[in-house]
Amino acid sequence: MLLRASGAVIALALLAPQPALAQPAGGRVRMIANPSALIGVDIATAQAMRAKGAREGLAGSMAGGAEVVVPPRQAAEPLLRRKEGAPLHPHQPDAAWIACDGSYGITRGRWTDGAQSGGQSGGWYATVWQRHPKKGYYQWRLTLEGAAASLPDAPEFLVGLVADCPARAGPGGGDDRPPAKPAKNAPVVQRALAGPIPADDAPAGSDSQTAQSNDGSLAWRATVRADGSRAFRAWQWKDGAMAEIVHLDAPASPGQGG
Repeated sequence: MLLRASGAVIALALLAPQPALAQPAGGRVRMIANPSALIGVDIATAQAMRAKGAREGLAGSMAGGAEVVVPPRQAAEPLLRRKEGAPLHPHQPDAAWIACDGSYGITRGRWTDGAQSGGQSGGWYATVWQRHPKKGYYQWRLTLEGAAASLPDAPEFLVGLVADCPARAGPGGGDDRPPAKPAKNAPVVQRALAGPIPADDAPAGSDSQTAQSNDGSLAWRATVRADGSRAFRAWQWKDGAMAEIVHLDAPASPGQGG
């Protein structure tokens, strides 16, 4: 999916923050993975940060158990309650990837801060979004930023890609997307990864965690090394393999590590 980075298309994304529904022949309603919903909620969060302040804007779209890699990795809720400087900047997405079942997705893009002394600074960011299990909208579960000396120009099109559905036997046949309305209080079923991803080779002393979507078609790894440098990698099930889709690194900031 390609979305032109214009006001008209962005407005459409914001008007459709929830996954669409489909009615297959068997009569079961299922969620359709919708990357534009991720782009929409990412843009809406940035707008809320500018309008209400960074902390309140971030809190409004935060999932339970959300984490921020500032670094170090920190629980987001107590961090956002503090009164000192804002931990993150408003983001500008340029791409989104979503699991086949729509349970999780990732946005990537850039941030800028013109308020820094000496001129504008900026860099990259990545955010993991989790679909609310009952209400269907997306909330951020993990976010991190890295500074960059220079960034390419913003793309003309915003890219949105849906993972292929793993070919597994399930209650609905050829894929394992769950029903849109599971039984009340039913536990979340997490399938194995659709395919292998590279082993975690973070050096000793690193804080490195790997996670995945419920159906195993999307995976990501956020690493904070002992010196404060960090990395973010993500993979999506495409054409029979877990293909790398995001590869981001940031050096340690002054005063970090040790």
